[in-house]
Amino acid sequence: MTITLDLATLRSALFVPLADERFLAKAHERGADALLLDLEDSVPPEHKAAARSRLPEAARQLSARGATVMVRVNSAPEYLADDLKAAAKSAVAAVFLPKVERAEEVVAAEYLLAQGEARLVAMLESPAAVLDAVAIAHAGTRLAALVFGSEDYCACLGIASDRAALDWPAQLVATAARARGLAAFGQPGPVAEIADMDAYARLLARAQAMGFTGTLCIHPKQVVAANRVYSPTKEEIVLAREIVAAFEAALREGRGAFALHGRMIDAPVVDQARATLARIRAS
Repeated sequence: MTITLDLATLRSALFVPLADERFLAKAHERGADALLLDLEDSVPPEHKAAARSRLPEAARQLSARGATVMVRVNSAPEYLADDLKAAAKSAVAAVFLPKVERAEEVVAAEYLLAQGEARLVAMLESPAAVLDAVAIAHAGTRLAALVFGSEDYCACLGIASDRAALDWPAQLVATAARARGLAAFGQPGPVAEIADMDAYARLLARAQAMGFTGTLCIHPKQVVAANRVYSPTKEEIVLAREIVAAFEAALREGRGAFALHGRMIDAPVVDQARATLARIRAS
């Protein structure tokens, strides 16, 4: 079972509770770039084992329907090992490891995933985790992304997530991830907004400006906003193509910098334009 996935291309990953099959039936129709099957917060303790047993077949069916499937396991020791072993035998592209605080936890998870090929994603959800983000980003050989978990982070501080100042920890996680060439998911604010989508989109725009590459969604409404924010606009695409074409023409003329639309263009600006073009998705 070979599953390849560049997590940096994902704009949206929609949580799907494994405790309730009703959510699984149409999950692949919600427009998300990936589905994140959940064994953790959305599953009550008495249903953990049943949800875990459902993972292999749910992943197989959703993959057969064209979905990119990932899974979030539990962090509690009484569930973690069994969750990881089940994930290793399932058709999942990535395993999200919650509440990571030390690099050693990533390495230990890799050991239990040895039979599978899934990538690992470390979820940093506490002040201690954020302060160790650089070390965690260098852990193991399967790590593909970091997540800033704003809600649990705020719970550790005893501050409501809609009132907390989260720019610094969020940007630290994003910077640690991108410095290592990893994807970065999250935002500097609450994840639970499903009524005011304009406000939610503004929050995602701030996250994108910090270097986040996508976000985790708890509702299909959020998927629409995330896909829009993390996709370049038509105007941005046209300008990026113009910049790249003009730069290539300038190089043929022996010039490494030139003016375009009242702005000086050189190699770093061209790299930004190419990054914009790389975010174009067929969907």
